Amino acid sequence: MFEVREKPEMVEKAMLIGFCFDKSEEPETQLLLTELEELVDTLEIGVTGIELVRVRDTNKRFICGTGKADELVELARARGCDCMVFDNEISPMQQRNWEELSDMTVIDREEVILDIFAKRARTKEARLQVDLARMQYALPRMARMWGHLDREGGGGTGGGGASRGMG
Repeated sequence: MFEVREKPEMVEKAMLIGFCFDKSEEPETQLLLTELEELVDTLEIGVTGIELVRVRDTNKRFICGTGKADELVELARARGCDCMVFDNEISPMQQRNWEELSDMTVIDREEVILDIFAKRARTKEARLQVDLARMQYALPRMARMWGHLDREGGGGTGGGGASRGMG
């Protein structure tokens, strides 16, 4: 089966991160992080640390500010992590930004759950359903992945349809 990108089979150590936007939500966020730890443990990935991050203003690029993002990446590197797992749903753009900043695998809760389902699917129908769900999840994350295949100009005598740019 075609894999969209490398999955946590290669991941050995992960740091779990949960963002809390209101002080009153902290106990619930902590419980969700504990649950996420058990989910990640199901994938046989070692958890090196759990970070609860309080965020006052959301940032489109990283959810938190760039200073806090740098701090979290340094903390993950210091712990020897090769993966960052977010309890909150992160957008494809945020996932790319975190991966570029950290040079690590970045996944969220939804991807962890999909990986658990994929690992446990036994019947052909179950595997097909999981594959479909994974592809639907991965589709927006594949934007601009094949930019190197774009054609900027075509051959021929010019002026034709082949020289209009991306096709």
